[in-house]
Parts: sequence; C-alpha cells; structure tokens
Amino acid sequence: MPDTKKTFDSISSRYDLINNIISFGTHLQWKKDFVNLLEFDGEVLDIATGTGDIAIMIKDRYPHTRVTGLDPSEEMLKIANSRKGERGKIRFVEGYCEKIPFPDSSFDFVTITFGIRNTVSVVDSVKEIGRVLKKDGHLLIMEHTKNESVSFIVKLLYKIYLHSFIPLVGFFFGKLSEYKYLVSSIESFYTPKEVNNILEENGFEVKSNIGCNLGLITIHIANNIKP
Repeated sequence: MPDTKKTFDSISSRYDLINNIISFGTHLQWKKDFVNLLEFDGEVLDIATGTGDIAIMIKDRYPHTRVTGLDPSEEMLKIANSRKGERGKIRFVEGYCEKIPFPDSSFDFVTITFGIRNTVSVVDSVKEIGRVLKKDGHLLIMEHTKNESVSFIVKLLYKIYLHSFIPLVGFFFGKLSEYKYLVSSIESFYTPKEVNNILEENGFEVKSNIGCNLGLITIHIANNIKP
C-alpha cells in the first residue's frame, strides 16, 4: 500500500476536478444525500476530509454544529482551509484515522466518505473511531464496496470503467500510478456484510445499510454501543 499522505498530497491540486470527471459530476450529490441522512448536532468529526466537502456541507446544513475535518494530507487541508471562508467553528487537522489526535468520547458524530478503504488497518481505524465517539454517538461511512448481487452487465461495465476510464483520466493528468492505486483499493475492499461484521465486532450496532450507484457504493449507519 502506498503512503496515502504522499499520494494525496501529490494529487491535491487536481483532486476535485478529477473527482468530478470520474464520477461524471455525481459525487457531490451523493455527498449531499449522505449529509441529509441524519440530523447532525454537537461535535462532528469528518475523517479523510480531503478538500473539505463533507465538513463544509455539514456546517452549511447544520450551522450550530462544531465541525472538525481530519486528513493526513497537508496539501489537501490547505485547500479545505481556503474553502471554508467565514464559516465559524470549523477546523481542519492533520492526522490519521488509526491514531486520531483527540481525547476519548470527544464527538457526537463521525463521518468518513471514500476514505476508510485507504487506511492501513480498517479494524484499528474502527476501534479508534469508537474511542473518540461518545456512547450512542453515530458513525456514517460511505464507501465503494463489493456487491455480489449486482447484475453481470453492471459488473462488466464497472470493470471496464475501473480498468480503462479511471486510469485514462489519471494518465491524462500525469497521475496514472495514483489512480491505478485507486482502482486496486476499490477492488480489494470488503463487501457490505464484511464491513458490518467489522463494525459489530468492535463496539458498534449497525442501524442500516443504504446502497447507492446501482449498489456499488454502500452507506453504513452505526451507533457506538461501547460501555
């Protein structure tokens, strides 16, 4: 697995543009729908915040929240800070999901979109999220997942998209190796059931799974039930 900090530092300046291209402009709508799933309140931590999309959307939708974005990429966070404008009580902090730099039970909500598959250890990351999340606090994960129930045609088209379109876009922007890693990280990630098992084995109660994009993306909503 490559160094995620270096990888995302290197693509930071074109990250939002490339996301728009490879998602055909749909990723922002997925994120808006994600933010509208729960009523956010209190302290919110957005992990793998990148250039701050989710953190800023939550702050705009729920202005009384106190939002923190966490990401290992300093260059991504520079962009996030430049985008937050005059929004109060929003901060961006450099750090990794496996070692979150906050005390126990600091947050009411934790979100992570398209980021948990890039952690060194999903299990360690889930444990660390449980540590900083208050009892009965909410965890929302949105991620590319393997879904064996999708049709053969969808699987075939998705494989062509992953192995042809995404690398072509990466090549065009001079980031072929970075976007080939993106493809491998998507293909090697878990099924929704496997993610649920990891959550349940590490102190969470899974409330719901929501399939998006023909079932190729899954949103997991879980509560922290630690003692």
